[in-house]
Amino acid sequence: MAKLASGRSAEYWLEQARGRVSHADSVASGVEDYYLAGPEARGRWMGTGAPELGLAGEVDRDPLLSVLGGRDPRTGDRLPGPVGQARLPGYDLMFSVPKSASILFGVGDERIQRSVLGAQQAAVAAAIAYLERHACLVRRGHGGVRLERTRGFVAAAFEHRTSRAGDPQVHTHVLVANAVRRQDGRWAALDGRAVYAEAKAAGYVHEAVFRRELARDLGVEWRPANQRDR
Repeated sequence: MAKLASGRSAEYWLEQARGRVSHADSVASGVEDYYLAGPEARGRWMGTGAPELGLAGEVDRDPLLSVLGGRDPRTGDRLPGPVGQARLPGYDLMFSVPKSASILFGVGDERIQRSVLGAQQAAVAAAIAYLERHACLVRRGHGGVRLERTRGFVAAAFEHRTSRAGDPQVHTHVLVANAVRRQDGRWAALDGRAVYAEAKAAGYVHEAVFRRELARDLGVEWRPANQRDR
């Protein structure tokens, strides 16, 4: 998990998805230097808060930058509420599959690759759903002493397939906007402390669902997760 520094980070993922960013470019620009050249899958909207802003399907540049900037992607206007006071655009949550599964993806045929990616998508969805239930909160009241549940994340998922060394590494970056809709309909910044507190548990959810889905689809077996050669 990491904080998004600026909209420039979002631009990187958008360009990477279009195949326009090389490894050298990423190093030169100082953002996410562990990707290699070559196109990746288009980003996709996720989170139960995304439909509140009319966001669905593939991620395009302007709507993503609008959301990360606290603006309504449909009109460009500031979202109503205290979200405009937030200095942090959002969070980057990264979910990676076990190395053995990435190797299976790298050497497998099309059916195996579809199974690995399908299991990853199901696992990421489960992890984000867990965070929405337990960490999608805002602070209200004097000094922010009162926690309030919100209507869900506005997030964009970007799937990647390689590591910095060029090895297969199936992983997904989920950019969660620091803008959530309160129960009164106004928009506010996330309580980041809650997201950090639940991030490890969400990682366990991701791992468990991924293993279950891949075992169900391909019949693979798993060793205990604490063994070094996992």
